[in-house]
Amino acid sequence: MEKIKILFVVADFYQAGAQRFVYEIDKALDRNKFQVEILCLEEISILNKDWNGRYYESLHKKIGTKITYIDNFLEKQPLSLSLRIFRKITRNKFKKAKPKYKSNFSLFFDQFDVIHWMGEYTYIHSLPLYIRKKSIIYSMCAKFQDENLYSHYDFEYPYNFMSGFKPIEVEHEYSQFKKINHFFFPLVMKIFQKEKQWFYKKTKVYKIGIFTRLNSYKPLDPFFYSFQLLLEKLPNCELHIYGNGDPEKEGMIGCLKRLGLQEKVFFRGHQANIIETAITEHINLSWFQGYNNDRPAGYAGLDICSTGTPLICWDFFDKPNDYFNETYPHYKSMTKFVSKSIDVLTNGKAANLLSELQFQDVLITRDVNKHIRELEKEYLAISINE
Repeated sequence: MEKIKILFVVADFYQAGAQRFVYEIDKALDRNKFQVEILCLEEISILNKDWNGRYYESLHKKIGTKITYIDNFLEKQPLSLSLRIFRKITRNKFKKAKPKYKSNFSLFFDQFDVIHWMGEYTYIHSLPLYIRKKSIIYSMCAKFQDENLYSHYDFEYPYNFMSGFKPIEVEHEYSQFKKINHFFFPLVMKIFQKEKQWFYKKTKVYKIGIFTRLNSYKPLDPFFYSFQLLLEKLPNCELHIYGNGDPEKEGMIGCLKRLGLQEKVFFRGHQANIIETAITEHINLSWFQGYNNDRPAGYAGLDICSTGTPLICWDFFDKPNDYFNETYPHYKSMTKFVSKSIDVLTNGKAANLLSELQFQDVLITRDVNKHIRELEKEYLAISINE
């Protein structure tokens, strides 16, 4: 049987959530049935200075995945001296011109049976219709992060979307489209932990951890306001924020100064191994972005729960489900969020119970080996209906 040729289209290979998802899928696919190649939309010579190299590039290559960079298909547009000077002065604050692709760009896509766009932001709208028909687009972001997420899409066309959104969330997320085909697929990962590593212990200082990138897509203001309220009742707390980005540039330092919190909040930078950091530093409690009173909205939250470190969520969904989530407590009330935090920090029984619930849920629902066959069936269906 001839292998089905899959093309993953990715933004880059840095150590972040979307990039992690691509690698987890690539690693789990049956190589006897599927041949995988990756198109990276970042030019090979342009490295993001916030990251320490293209983390996932070598990992993909190690499992035999061929990688092509967008450079091969870009029409180089020489800049005039005046434009180069202007860009240097303005530090590239203005939007760059849209890339122009070579005539062979469509032919490159034509050799694949399925095009899997890893992130709605990676989709190239100028490609011909026959490419669109064999495409599936994984939604990596949500409308609460950017209300213009799908503004460049054709709302009349029935795209193949894939996401971790539940039915009621699908209705909300893709409400602008007349009709779509949706395939549910959660964030999954290779499960290595069989026993949880975290257990409650009283400490002189209670350390709360947030693992996230520092940018406007990952707002932290509800956590800062909640932390101020928490300190009034439990002053021996610290907030440690782990993740890439510049807190000064993103306006977070200014916010903390206005709240008088700068002495109690520590920006710790990117962590190569979240699990190791959480256990080594004994994070007493993790705060995380939540979605629709249902789940942590990202890999970092799942990694934290895989250690047993208890986690509670601030809900960023507009109008979340109205019930109490015992496994992943979600809040839109700061007083309730703070009250639950104090309970977990000071009550060993409550903390260990939450720890066990979350650890077991990750083991049962996030194992990539329990989901990958369904995705393989979806790939087959798309390749046949091409």
